[in-house]
Parts: sequence; structure tokens; C-alpha cells
Amino acid sequence: MTEDYFWGLTLDGSKKKEVWDPELKAAGDGNESQGLRGEHTLLVKQIVLGPEAKDGEVNVVEVEAMGYKADVKYPIAVMKGGGPNYQAVLDLLFPDPPVTFHLAKGSGPVHLLGNHTVGTGELVGDDDEDEDIEDELDEEDLDDLEESPERNNVEEKKRKLAQANNKNKGKKARTDDK
Repeated sequence: MTEDYFWGLTLDGSKKKEVWDPELKAAGDGNESQGLRGEHTLLVKQIVLGPEAKDGEVNVVEVEAMGYKADVKYPIAVMKGGGPNYQAVLDLLFPDPPVTFHLAKGSGPVHLLGNHTVGTGELVGDDDEDEDIEDELDEEDLDDLEESPERNNVEEKKRKLAQANNKNKGKKARTDDK
């Protein structure tokens, strides 16, 4: 089971670097219940250049995160103040903390927006729900379901389709013999 939360971060001249690591923050708060690795994921969906950004100034946001075999560091957005595009859609999933965001060039402000997902460790399955429904139904209810007209219509259609397929196979076999 997971819980989703809105997430946001602002980078500017006074704060050019920010690390997203909820596990580190949980350990620092003395709350050890969320200390397992792999429970947190971050999905960055959008980047917005603030209206206070200087005209003509280029703002570059880089991200550093865990890659497959090594850490990776790449720019994820380049935005120019005073230009026609003040926002961009991103679709960046970071399955494991830590993730470092860095305003590599410019003074911003640049706002990153997305979702922080927390896994609670509970397994969600349809099997439990199916068993509960079956427990609630008694044998008479199950018999009624089997004899329902809707179920009979489906069974009848399946039977007719199977018969039609068998007839077609027979016709093909006879034409092959000629």
C-alpha cells in the first residue's frame, strides 16, 4: 500500500542546492519507523521559472541520483528569464533517495513540483477481497448466480461459438480433400 503526497522545492540564489532524502530526515527526527530503504519514491512532474527571474538570464537545474551502476549527474532543465516558456513538463522518477537538485547556473527562482510516494509495507491483493465475498455468500446465493439468465446467456454464446468453429473446421477439412 502506498501514500502519495504533493512535493515541491524552490532553488534560488540563496539556496542553490537541495537534497531530497526523507530517510535521512526521519533518522534525524528520531522517528525510525520509516527508515527502510526503498519505501520512498519521488516523481518530478513540472518545473516552473518564477516571475522574479531576471530577463535574459539562463537557469540550469541539474540532478544527481543513483543510476544502474553508478551515480549520475545531468541537467534536467534549461530555462531563460523573460522568454515565452516559464514552465516545462517533466516525468522523472527517482525510486531511491538521496536525490540532489542543484541550480548550476542562474539565480532563479526555479520551482520543482511532483509527488512523494511512501510505501507502507502492506501488501494489497484482490485475493482477500474475493475470499471475504465468498464467505458472505451462502450456497443458495451461489446456486442462484449459476442459474441466472445472464450467466446462461454467456454460456449459451460460448457453446454456439464452439459449435460454429467446429463446423468451419469440418468444411475446411472437406475442401482440402477435393
